[in-house]
Formats: sequence, structure tokens, C-alpha cells
Amino acid sequence: MATDRFNNIGCGGTVAEGIFVRFPDLIPAVHNHYWREDGRHGKLLLIGESNYFDDHDVPHSDFRDAERWYKAADAKLIPDYRRTDVSNYISYPTFNKVFDIMDSVLDEAGIEHEKGLSEAAFYNYYLRPAYNAGGSKGFRPQPIDDEVAGEALTGIIGEIKPDVIIFLSKLAYTAFGNYCAAKGLSFDSIVIEHVTHPAAWRWEADGVARNKARIAQLLREHWVKH
Repeated sequence: MATDRFNNIGCGGTVAEGIFVRFPDLIPAVHNHYWREDGRHGKLLLIGESNYFDDHDVPHSDFRDAERWYKAADAKLIPDYRRTDVSNYISYPTFNKVFDIMDSVLDEAGIEHEKGLSEAAFYNYYLRPAYNAGGSKGFRPQPIDDEVAGEALTGIIGEIKPDVIIFLSKLAYTAFGNYCAAKGLSFDSIVIEHVTHPAAWRWEADGVARNKARIAQLLREHWVKH
């Protein structure tokens, strides 16, 4: 799909030039089969939480300074050597757990399909990477992170019009809910749900089988067309 369709999102706001003009490497991955011509499934948008940069990236990126990250004309953003890592089009090992469930649900319904993410869209909610400081990856968004992330998702919804959104992060799900409440936004025609982040300790603590079952059930009920 044409990626320039995202260029006007957030234009004139916190990120004056447009969120995905400033961060073109972070555009949502929207695959061809997101729009199924045969109508066998709806339009599914999966949303992760954030990318992670570490000490090696600190000299090469201003990701730890939220104001500079979103606003400064001379800010160091995503280093060349990180561009592939942050692309939403790569197959994150973490999220393969979810993509495998998608494949299983489609197989169960007798729907021919491409594997993995090819039947959906994906991106990370927060545009600023979290700081992986020696294994501590918990993201603590600042108000500016929440504002830009909410504005970005609102614009994405307007462009690709998903039928189903599944947040793979309770943090991101809650943040977007708060953003919508503050802005008076509602998306009643869209099924919006969340599940435990596949990389979070709770994925194991809540029970792997239970998490897989919940994702599969959401896909069966709201994504697959019978």
C-alpha cells in the first residue's frame, strides 16, 4: 500500500511536520491480505507497545529525551543501523506466538491464507523507544508520549479503517482509552480488545494456554467470517 497516506497524521500538532513524516520507519505494516477480497476475514490491526533501545544507542539517538524526540529539528532519531530492527514489517519473534494463533484459527475455519502477519496490520503504539537498561524494559510514558501515540492511532484508524483492534499490551490499551476519553472520541463500530503482552511475565503467569485461548477466541468471534 502507499505509505504516504500516513503523512498527514498529526500534522501541525505536537509533531509539527507530521508523525510519520518525522518517523517514516515506524509506519504501520499493512499487508495486502489485510483487505481480503473474498471477505473471509475482517480487517485486523494488532498493536504492540514499543521498540527498545539500549546503552549502545544512547550516543546515536535522543530517544531518552522525549521533548527532543518529538520536536527538535536537529534531534538524533533512529540510527541507520536500527532501521530494520524497528520496522513493523519484520517478524518479531515475540509476536510470532500471536501470528501462529492467527494461522491456526484460519486453518480451523478452512480459509486459505498467507502465513503470519500477512493477513493483518501491525505497529507499536508508542513512537519513542523504551530504554532497555540492562534488562529492565518497563516503559514509563510521559504525557507527550501518550499524546502523540493517541493522535497517531486515531489517524491510522481513519486511514485503514480496521474492524478489529487487538492491543498486545494492557499499558497501550489503557493509554488509548484514556486518550479517547479526554478527547471525546468513540469508536463504537470497531471491536477493541487487549491481551497480555507475549513478552511480559504475565503471559506465563496468567497461563500460556489461557492466553492463547483468549486470543484465538477473539479472532474466531470478531475476525473470521463464517
